[in-house]
Amino acid sequence: MLVIGVLAFIGVVLLVATVVVAYTALVALITGIDGPPQALVVQKVPDAPPENASVIHLTDQDLKQHPVLDSAIRDANRNPDVQVSGVAPMTGIENLVLIESFGIDAREKDRPFLEYDGAYYLTRVLLH
Repeated sequence: MLVIGVLAFIGVVLLVATVVVAYTALVALITGIDGPPQALVVQKVPDAPPENASVIHLTDQDLKQHPVLDSAIRDANRNPDVQVSGVAPMTGIENLVLIESFGIDAREKDRPFLEYDGAYYLTRVLLH
């Protein structure tokens, strides 16, 4: 009897593990390994940020290292007469890199301003 109970327990554990692995594989297949599609939105700010705001000064090297950020900033500047937001698609890995480098995924009120070439920008990440 004890042997049958142990074997039944092992069978249930293996069944649950199989279901979990299959579900994880299915979700990864549907959403992609990187997670759901994301987009970086960069909005040009017409005025200088408040005195106590956090400002990160970007260099050309920063934009070379982060092509998503470069693309979104150039998109935001495509028409200097109209205030537009620049949008660039990105992967989950690129999002993590931008969070680590510039705090881009911070809460709404804590987001740092980005400054590049005398212009100021705010960012946010959209999940699709």
